Amino acid sequence: MKIKFFPVLLLFMIILSCSNNESSQIDNTQKETTKIEIPTPTATLTPVETKIPIETKVNENSVQEVATLTPKVSNEESQIKEEPVKTIVEGNLSVDIDPNSIARYIVYEQLVRWASPRDVVGETKVTEGKLVFGKDGEIIPEESIIIVDLKNLKSDSDKRDDYIKRNALESNKYPEGIFIPETIQGLQWPFPTEGDHTFTMLGDMTVHGITKPVEWTVEANVVNKEVKGKASTKFDFSYFDINKPDLRFILILDDELRIELDFTATVNS
Repeated sequence: MKIKFFPVLLLFMIILSCSNNESSQIDNTQKETTKIEIPTPTATLTPVETKIPIETKVNENSVQEVATLTPKVSNEESQIKEEPVKTIVEGNLSVDIDPNSIARYIVYEQLVRWASPRDVVGETKVTEGKLVFGKDGEIIPEESIIIVDLKNLKSDSDKRDDYIKRNALESNKYPEGIFIPETIQGLQWPFPTEGDHTFTMLGDMTVHGITKPVEWTVEANVVNKEVKGKASTKFDFSYFDINKPDLRFILILDDELRIELDFTATVNS
């Protein structure tokens, strides 16, 4: 009995083994047939801007070379350079005043028929005028003179003019006013040939037979050898012993007498 049972058991085990192999093959087959293909997602690559710092090295030697090529401008050079005034340099020089130049007096008066006071002007001409300078710029008084005609002074009133001629200046007796310049102060030397210039002229003036020192302020414009300008001074009537006008229709409010010269002159060297 035991012998018969063993073959049966062996056969059973073989069958069982085969059935397990088949089932495993079936499972593997099912697994292969049931595979689901999942699409692989496509990744979209977005470019990312990456700023990479660049280290710049400056060559100190090259900076120095560039600096040497750039001209240095000083404060003085950066300012506008004024051209020097042109001048007349050599030899003696004379400034000859045109005889048509005008001389005038100005007084402050009140007319009876006028409501308010005003300046009154009387004019005449320069009959002769010359300023002579030496090489050093000093004026030469012996060769310099300005003469004004006092007999033909003319204002807006004949009565006033007659009074001044007969009583104030006594121009029939003293027909001229004479000025002898002795010193010039503030005038550039050598004598300029361009620009505006202000200076002082001092000397002796003779009016009404009396000689006194007088100081003039001169404003002149020079263009090449032509000079145009104005000289002015002032003094009291009493300074030259001039009788202050005393008329029924005129009241002089100021004791001061102002004198002006509007001149044109030529420079000769």
